[in-house]
Amino acid sequence: MFVKKSFPRPFFYLLAVFTIFFLLGLTGISRPFRQLAEKTLIIPLREKIFRWQKTFKKDSNSDILKNESNLAELQIKNAALLEENQELRRLLSAPLPKNWQFLPVKVIGVEGEILIIDTGGKDGLIRGMVAVSGGSYIGRVDDVSEGVAKIKMASFLEEKLSVKIVDKDSGQIDGRALAVGRGLDRINLEQILSSEWPKKGDLAMVSLSGGDLLVGEISDVIQVKGEPFKTATVKTLFNPEDLSTIFLVRGKL
Repeated sequence: MFVKKSFPRPFFYLLAVFTIFFLLGLTGISRPFRQLAEKTLIIPLREKIFRWQKTFKKDSNSDILKNESNLAELQIKNAALLEENQELRRLLSAPLPKNWQFLPVKVIGVEGEILIIDTGGKDGLIRGMVAVSGGSYIGRVDDVSEGVAKIKMASFLEEKLSVKIVDKDSGQIDGRALAVGRGLDRINLEQILSSEWPKKGDLAMVSLSGGDLLVGEISDVIQVKGEPFKTATVKTLFNPEDLSTIFLVRGKL
């Protein structure tokens, strides 16, 4: 409801005093009286009016700040929706099975090799659901409570995935391996046959229910003479700290 604010009575007193002094000033006889009046009347009245103006301004600023707060909240919501839409477009552009259904979730924390999300059992989450970002494999839901859940990333210590090694340019399969999480964002490819020829820049892909998801890119290949297997190191193409909106594939894969 709009409240009408009226000018304080001292304002009219001050206006009357100024008028009287203006008229007396024309005669030149008011200077001594003016100095006394300024000290005892005009200055105190000015201070009162100034305090009243500050109070009025404070009330106005309160409304302005409230409006700015509401605007900032709307901007945050719009930014979150825009990010979610961008992630969804990336996901839809990835060559994934059309029958996969996705649930958008927000990452609200990172604890080592575990992501914490804002969705839980009440939203239908179950252990084993796969988390993706774009066409990248993030990990699997491991722990579910009513309102939140935890996702073990592929780099989680001793987490294992069967992957194929794919040439980035030709799409040819250069080998197969077991991806083993080593912690600290590290993944090793183990049990690569010595007869296979993976190389730096090849992609590690995991196949799940007819869809291929990117686990990471090979950064180094290690072969020890006389050993039947090669090993390689993989770097993921995302930073867990930068993840905000990701998607869960409904059901287990």
